[in-house]
Amino acid sequence: MSSMLIYSVFALAMLALAFFYLFFYRSWRRKQHLEQPFPEHWPGVLEAQVPIYRWLPSDLKQRFEQHVQLFLTEKNFYGCDGFEVDDRVRLTIAGHACLLIVARSYSDYDEIRSILVYPHVYRVQEQHHDGMVVSHSDQIRAGEASSLGQVVLAWSQCEESATNPDSPHNVILHEFAHQLDYLDGTADGAPPLSGDQAEQWQETMTHAYEQLRHSLSHRKESWLDPYGATEPAEFFAVLTESFFQQPKHLSKEQPAVFEALQRFYRIDPRVFCNDPHRPTR
Repeated sequence: MSSMLIYSVFALAMLALAFFYLFFYRSWRRKQHLEQPFPEHWPGVLEAQVPIYRWLPSDLKQRFEQHVQLFLTEKNFYGCDGFEVDDRVRLTIAGHACLLIVARSYSDYDEIRSILVYPHVYRVQEQHHDGMVVSHSDQIRAGEASSLGQVVLAWSQCEESATNPDSPHNVILHEFAHQLDYLDGTADGAPPLSGDQAEQWQETMTHAYEQLRHSLSHRKESWLDPYGATEPAEFFAVLTESFFQQPKHLSKEQPAVFEALQRFYRIDPRVFCNDPHRPTR
């Protein structure tokens, strides 16, 4: 066999391998992971830590479990300040994060690489620029999301959300909503949409956002977290919390906003509020 032929065969083999890796390896690997059984103790933890899990219909529950299984296989968890990340922590975070995509494609989370977990709220130093003057300030945070595929969470806040499913606040939902917002490259309060859905979103959310800012500027009390008025990205994240935590209340107060979120998330969380001990708010 001539050296030229050997080189050609080798080049074709490498090209085929590269093609497989780029376009098929990820889906092949995920299929392999999903062939593994769902660990027996996971459902019990999810029922305790992600209450909505028990009310999901069988088709969505299976899809949810697959998303959680892939999430825990592919994402790296790191404990910060001496915090130990165990199965309960991982399942709580993965479960709430995967609620957002239970009716969407798992590929929405492809770019997420790591989750950093602090035991409590943590302090960060932020730079402020005023012309040539640079100043620093300390901020206390419960979580943050990065366009580089990193999510930071304070476990004390995550646990509070898990034990109080009707609270208007859920830091996990909030930060992973930011990750969905980043899908089009920037967190601007408008995740990737197309056609009439994008137009409806723009019109509905802009109106609701300005309405919230107007109410707060006139010192009117708002049922929605005022933090949502800081910028459109935070408005989307705060609304996402309300959509999953207080869906009936959101649909009553802001039906157009609820409809826009329902079209994006492709589910209606009101259907899963069947727990007789859960408030209707």
